[in-house]
Parts: sequence; C-alpha cells; structure tokens
Amino acid sequence: MPKAEKGSNKALANKVKSKGLQKLKWFCQMCNKQCRDQNGFKCHLTSESHQRQLLLFAENSNSYLRQFSSEFESLFLRLLRTTFGTKRVRANEVYQEVIKDKGHVHMNATVWHTLTGFVLHLGDSGKCKVDQGEKGWYVQYIDQEEEIRKEKFTKRVQQEKDEEERSRLLLEQQIERALEKERASGKANDEPESKEFLRENDDEKIKIALPSSSLLKKDEDKKLAPSNALKSLESAASSSKKRSSSSKPEASSSKKSALDLIREEEERYKERKNRTDYWLAEGIIVKIVTKKLGSDYYKAKGEIIKLVDKYTAKVDVDGDVLKLDQQHLETVIPAIGKDMLILNGAYRGTKATLLEIKENEYSLVLKLKEGLRHGREVVVAYEDASKLA
Repeated sequence: MPKAEKGSNKALANKVKSKGLQKLKWFCQMCNKQCRDQNGFKCHLTSESHQRQLLLFAENSNSYLRQFSSEFESLFLRLLRTTFGTKRVRANEVYQEVIKDKGHVHMNATVWHTLTGFVLHLGDSGKCKVDQGEKGWYVQYIDQEEEIRKEKFTKRVQQEKDEEERSRLLLEQQIERALEKERASGKANDEPESKEFLRENDDEKIKIALPSSSLLKKDEDKKLAPSNALKSLESAASSSKKRSSSSKPEASSSKKSALDLIREEEERYKERKNRTDYWLAEGIIVKIVTKKLGSDYYKAKGEIIKLVDKYTAKVDVDGDVLKLDQQHLETVIPAIGKDMLILNGAYRGTKATLLEIKENEYSLVLKLKEGLRHGREVVVAYEDASKLA
C-alpha cells in the first residue's frame, strides 16, 4: 500500500493516530470507540452499532451511569493513593494522570459534568480533603485504614483510662475502709470507756481498810534494802528498748497491711500490664547504636517522627529519615530538670521531669507531670525512659 502524500488529510490522520491519545470529545463511551476528528465522530453517531448501544442505554440509563461513575472514581482514587499518597496536590494534575490511560472511563460518561463537581463529591463523601487555592482545587487522599487504626487506638486508650479510673476508685474505697478499721481499733485500744460510779444502796456506808502494822513493817524493810542503782537503770533501759522494738514492727506491719500493701499490689498490676518487649514512641530522641549505616550515623541522635510498627520507626537525623529497628536504637538521658517520656512499665506513656540520675543503680528518679499520680516521684531504669524532642 503506497504511503500517504505528505500534508494530505490521510497523512495528518496517521500522524495523529501515531501519537496515541485523541481528543476526549470525540470518544464514545458506550461503544468504547475513539474518533479522530469531528467528521468521523459525526459519522459514528449515525452508525447502526451506535444506535443499538443507545437503545440499551435508554433501557437502564441509571445503571450505566452508576457503573461509569464508580469506575472513574475508583481509578482516580487509586492513582491519587499510589502516585501522590496523602500529599496535597492539584486535582487537575491527578486528572491528567488519569486521562493518560487509553482505556480510562471518560468524565463525560459519568454523573459529574466538571472536575470541580467531582472534587466536591470527594470532599462531601469524606474520601479526600479538598480546598480551593489560587491555582484551582486541591485534593488530599484520606487513608481510611489509617483512620480506622487511629480510631481503634483511641478507643483502646479510652478503655484503659476507664479501667484505670475504676481501679483508682476501688483503691480509694479500700484505703478508706482500712483507715476506718484502724481508727476503730485505735479507739478501742487507746481510749477505754469510762464508766460512771453507781451506788446500789444510798444508805450503805463507805468502809476504808487500813493495812496492819506487820504489813507496813515488811514494806519498810523492802524499801530500805540495799540495791545497785546502775544495774536497775540498765535493766529498765533494756526492758524499755525491748518493748519499743517489739511494738514498732507491730505498728508498721499493721500500717503496711492497711495502705501500703494495697498500693504495692496496684503498682505490681500496672507493671505487669504495661511491661512489653517494645518501647518505641513518636516524639522522643534516640541514639543509633548500629555500625551498618556507616560512621556518619553511628551514635548519632535523632527524633522518631513515625512508627512503622511496634518494633520499627522512622528516625529523622539532621534531615535524613532512616527506617530502623528498635534493637539498633537506645534511649537518651537529658540533663537534670528536662522532660522525658516513660516508655515501659507501670507509667508507660506518661511525661515526667528528670530529678536525679542514679549511676550506681542504672536508674532515674522522675517526677510525673500528668495522670492520676501527678507530682509523684518514681524510679525507672535507663532503658524505660527517653528524652522528649
């Protein structure tokens, strides 16, 4: 077949065809046919095959419109999610990516006549965040899975707070009952009841019995008997010490059984509940302890900006974002008076102020800044708390 003459209509048509994409207004969605020019599109509209497709469309137009609209929306959102992620981007830029595909569903076949109408639909349905700027409409994809995860996390935190509140109320009730028992026992032991002296017979005479002379003489002999003053003092002191030492444990044990044992049991319960093998958290400063990244990053400090999972995090080190496992990181201890975040144990997730560093015990003394135990001083290990960014 001879080649078309240069500059002829056939040559121009072949040139346009070689480019791949044609004008969208000359595309028939029902027939899935692309025409090259206005004349070809007009001829297609009068063809028998197109007329049959129109009859099918007329029988159930709403079904076809819903199908085309759903396909266009899913394609738009898929490209927005895979190409741009959750970044804010111009809607027209995403649309240009959509129409690059020859087999895409055209917008003139959907229920939306303009791109603005489609963008507003995405905003109303909650699938994207939309706003209008100087250069037109902007869209930002909303990750539904991430929102669901955040919602579940919020519910779990709320449930833990409710459970902690219930345990606190139960503890207060136990302490109150223990104090009432202590007060009642103290009154019974320390303040014996005074009884009024009652006389059964008013006419009865009061008799006083005086000791006989022999008894008085024996008492005087006992008083005048010689004795060692130093020995008596030593024996009195030792007996008083024994009495005090024997009474102290009883008092302390009774006090501990009433209040301290309840608090200790609560501390042990919270420690068991919140003690895990993972400790990463967003917003803390950590130190890189692996040499696999080179000498530039070894022992460098950075901030955790995002958690990939429970054991992996993205760390910002001087503008470079690194994905690291927790075994390649360690906590950072700031100067005295700086804020820290407790990462493990009974007070996990609580902000605190560093009061003291116990180097011999490898532990820190922290003062809690929030929660039900606000202002309380606790001791945690080096690896259970880290500096806040």
